[in-house]
Amino acid sequence: MSASILLACSLQLYAQADDRPRLIALEKRRIEAMTHRDTTMLSGLLADSLIYVHSSGVIDNKTSFLKDIASGRIVYLFILTEKVTASIDGNYAWIYGRANVRFKLASMTGNIDQYISFVEVYQHKRYQWQLVLCHNARIDSNAPYFNNTVPQVKPGEVPSIY
Repeated sequence: MSASILLACSLQLYAQADDRPRLIALEKRRIEAMTHRDTTMLSGLLADSLIYVHSSGVIDNKTSFLKDIASGRIVYLFILTEKVTASIDGNYAWIYGRANVRFKLASMTGNIDQYISFVEVYQHKRYQWQLVLCHNARIDSNAPYFNNTVPQVKPGEVPSIY
């Protein structure tokens, strides 16, 4: 009997190890939901216990993050990711990389362009992965795309460098 339990545990870990491409795809969906202000989709991807740390240091929970997106307080125009890596350890996974982000704040005029690094932690619970922690940090003002030609982005399109 203990051999069958060991086999079942091994299969579960193996299945989760194969979830890395699924997590990257999930991350793309989350970015799409943010740039399209699709709070219904986004709500399902975020854990109720979400802690979201913006590059400014502002900390949101799930409710405040969704409210800011829905109200237009923050509008993500595009997020271009690069060097994205996913790792899994049991029921937790982390995704990290860098991104060029263009967004608008309702309280300011003009767009804000930032080059950031990010670390995200997902938890596998009730047969799905949900984001529990996101921490963003500004890298510098020499964003590769913003100091040269910014890619042309059509409305509703989410460019990516995955």
